[in-house]
Amino acid sequence: MLTALEERALHDRLGALAPISPKTWKAIVALGSRMSLAKGEYFSQPGEKATRFAVVISGLLRHYYLDAAGKESVKAFRGPMELSGPYAEIIQGRPSRTFIEALTPAELFVFEVAEVDAAAESSLELQRLFRRFVEVQFVAKEQREYEFLLLTAEERYRQFCASLPELLQHIPQHQIASYIGITPVALSRIRGRGRGKR
Repeated sequence: MLTALEERALHDRLGALAPISPKTWKAIVALGSRMSLAKGEYFSQPGEKATRFAVVISGLLRHYYLDAAGKESVKAFRGPMELSGPYAEIIQGRPSRTFIEALTPAELFVFEVAEVDAAAESSLELQRLFRRFVEVQFVAKEQREYEFLLLTAEERYRQFCASLPELLQHIPQHQIASYIGITPVALSRIRGRGRGKR
């Protein structure tokens, strides 16, 4: 289960999406279960049933795809109090297409979608909370599309660094390059220009 400090942090995170009464909060805590991942372990892999999602309590996860040639494309990083899961596949009822890997040792609070759906049938609060969750994911996806369409690679890199400053040390440079859509060589040039301005 969660420690008192972890539970308070999770309550604050979810409460920022929608109001949560004590009764509903008790139901949410009862629905979740704790999971520990070692560095390099996976929460989701392609071909597995997409039946669960998680809140990251501590640590850092990476979402990525792997093409037929073995090339990785990084989709997202998820740090503490962020939600993680193969969302599109969950909605579509399809097997996962997404690798979700722990880049550091991680603690997760995991929810089974079927159990959450069943609880939400009789709870307007839960329905509102998870609708807001979907809205937040949509806005984040729109923001990422905006950045790729309108920002330069250097601007995307600066924004990325600002979004995860305390976790950057755990992310290899080639994964950052993949996430912002450039080669590792191009990222090295951007970082070199940044050091030259100091």
